[in-house]
Amino acid sequence: MLDESEINTLIGDMWTLHMDERGWLDRIYDYAKGLRGAPEVPEGTGDEVKDLAKLSVKNILGMVRDSLAQNLSVIGYRNATAADNDPAWAMWQRNRMDARQAEVYRPALTYGCAYVTVMPSDKGPVFRPRSPRQILAVYEDPQLDAWPQYALETWIDQKDAKLRRRGLLLDDEYAYPLDLGEISSLPTDPARSTPITVTQYDDPIPHHATADGEKVCPVVRFVNDRDADDMIVGELAPLLLDQQAINSVNFDRLIVSRFGAFPQKVISGWSGTPNEVLKASASRVWTFDDPEVKAQSFPPASIEGYNALLEEMMAAVAMKAGISPAQVVGKMINLSAEALAAAEANQQRKLAAKRESFGESWEQVLRLGAEMDGDTATAADSEAEVFWRDTEARSFGAVVDGVTKLAAQGVPIEQLLPLVPGVTQQQIRAIKDAMRTKAGVATVLDRLRAVPPVAPTSDVTPASIPASSPTAAIAG
Repeated sequence: MLDESEINTLIGDMWTLHMDERGWLDRIYDYAKGLRGAPEVPEGTGDEVKDLAKLSVKNILGMVRDSLAQNLSVIGYRNATAADNDPAWAMWQRNRMDARQAEVYRPALTYGCAYVTVMPSDKGPVFRPRSPRQILAVYEDPQLDAWPQYALETWIDQKDAKLRRRGLLLDDEYAYPLDLGEISSLPTDPARSTPITVTQYDDPIPHHATADGEKVCPVVRFVNDRDADDMIVGELAPLLLDQQAINSVNFDRLIVSRFGAFPQKVISGWSGTPNEVLKASASRVWTFDDPEVKAQSFPPASIEGYNALLEEMMAAVAMKAGISPAQVVGKMINLSAEALAAAEANQQRKLAAKRESFGESWEQVLRLGAEMDGDTATAADSEAEVFWRDTEARSFGAVVDGVTKLAAQGVPIEQLLPLVPGVTQQQIRAIKDAMRTKAGVATVLDRLRAVPPVAPTSDVTPASIPASSPTAAIAG
């Protein structure tokens, strides 16, 4: 167990590391929200042009992230040969992770990684998704270690309408609740130069987190993409320069549309009062006594060139990000399912890689929770894996036809139901139950049909049956 001096030293060092990361993470966050990237304008520029610069932010980073995050959804956790989910799936449902799993994918795609902390409670393990702006995990070997050595989690407590910064320091044995002091307002920009101080130490909480019988820090990391040089790679950081270029071109387009969209009238050799200029601007026919005065009109400027350039740049970003161009351009209309599937081929390959990476982390979370909950059988089942919702563009008729053909070859149809588009887990479960019931009834009927009829014995004849008995009535 750590003492107060060790906690203070450790938190001071970790907070310094966290603030160094926050500078880059906050920059990506602002770009993803469209708060940065507006083109710079020269000093002395009018307010109208400055407003156009703010409006010129054409955010495509959010579309890139959402196009991937909306196609990531875990729908089950079981062994490949099992008909139902593992008992650990109850923890997933209890923590409402069907909806909350997006809280993991979005920061992982945005920054390159996200975290889930697993803590014990009276009702079972609690899953808490955290972004790297909320938690710092330090590893002895970040590329190889599955579990961190320490983790520092911070958040803003709004209990009783008073803002306090809370923290939780985690190691492989205890969770140390910390009060980091009262704050005056919600921080929009963290004070990177201001260190935090612990104002109160609560009693350490043993979390009993183990993996394969060894004590671990109960924090699981979700990595978007891995690289030997840059260990963690997000989806948005490589696109920041492209976003700036798109904003600059869009700014030029707005300038042209605002100031050059109408015919420009020019009069050379004449200068009148403001009222005379206004009258001349509204006149259809101009007349001047001075023969040296010349009036002419220029056609309105066209923005078609800017539109074509923006479309080309956005399509290039889609190719660079590995997503379907329809996600950012939106000009694919009346296409067949096969054409849509071909357009999404690169995106589906990228999603498959992310499902493998995120899936390993979810299995790590569920096994940790099962072991923390005392379910050693589920924790030791290394064959169980998470199952993802299939979001690939396919024709419903083609899928059903394929399922029918596979079922005709003897493949259990229960294992093919998740391939059918639009079928939910609840519907699959209901279909399986109905199939089992129907199969049970059919089996009973088949067995009844297979029972041979009972021949009457020699000592029982219709004549020997009393006329008043029910059997006599049937025999007659």
